[in-house]
Amino acid sequence: MRRELPPIPNRVNSSMKNTVTGLLGLTLIAAVAEAIMLPRVHLNPWRLAALLECLALMLGGFVAFTYTGFVHHLRNWALKSATAAFLIPFILLVPYLLLALTTATFSFVALAKLVAYVTVPTVLLMPDRVHAAEAAGWRDFAAMLSLGLPVSAGWLSGIWVWPEDIYVFRPIFCVCVGAYAFLVIRNLKDAGYRLIFKKADIVEGGLHFVAFAILAIPLGMALHFIHPHAHHVSPFGFIADFVGTYLSVAIPEEFLFRGILQNFLVKTFQGPRRGQYGLLLAAVIFGLSHLHHAPVPNWRYGILATLAGLFYGNVYRTRKRTSASAFTHAMVDTVWHFWF
Repeated sequence: MRRELPPIPNRVNSSMKNTVTGLLGLTLIAAVAEAIMLPRVHLNPWRLAALLECLALMLGGFVAFTYTGFVHHLRNWALKSATAAFLIPFILLVPYLLLALTTATFSFVALAKLVAYVTVPTVLLMPDRVHAAEAAGWRDFAAMLSLGLPVSAGWLSGIWVWPEDIYVFRPIFCVCVGAYAFLVIRNLKDAGYRLIFKKADIVEGGLHFVAFAILAIPLGMALHFIHPHAHHVSPFGFIADFVGTYLSVAIPEEFLFRGILQNFLVKTFQGPRRGQYGLLLAAVIFGLSHLHHAPVPNWRYGILATLAGLFYGNVYRTRKRTSASAFTHAMVDTVWHFWF
């Protein structure tokens, strides 16, 4: 039986206004950034404008999916029309086309990769779009795999290539596609996709980072996986690295492995311990996803990543927010980068 969402016009209208305002604000910031950068970088002004506008549009989507009203609005469209549900995510191709056509870097191969990346999870989840996401089915796991595997395999490289291959566009694009597929099409609740910290996120995430470090540092040294070394870094350098890691690594991975996978596993398992079972299985899968790093199979990395996944998953289970688990995740990766 078709399940309609209750109308919430005021919240939806407010969310859409916020989204439009946010996009306009990001565009203004892009224009200001170009005015500041142009005298220093000596790049073609139109191409630089396209690059910054591409980034602004993608960040707009990245942020917009954190608003419940925005997701609800898209969900209503998707319920009313299967055609609309299928076509809406292809709007995410606009930033690429803007950049590629303006910078003469357009590639049919790159476009085909993006089209395939959008199409596969959308098509997989379309048959379940009118049902509540109460338990995971094979299509859900296949859609998760279609989101994660291309990233791990490097299939999305060589797409945003002006003035060089820009990595940050990939995770932002992937999160937007995953958010549409699971939050809108699949109507997955309790994903907790958030970017902004609350005080409790930092406290809980910080405590889990300390607890993980107490266990992981001696274990990693015993496995000869990490090697402590002195490295001078300024507070600004640490914060800059942390923010970059948080947005480009921690948030995308936490959204997939905790907000979608662990969340779905908890809904699927039965009994009073389903939260622990979901956390454990998601952590193991998270660890296995790191085996492809050299030397393959990198079982040391897999063990440490599984242990990390237990701590990330517990932060998520406690706070129900990806911002909290991503805080722990980004702290681990940043400290590892500078001192191990």
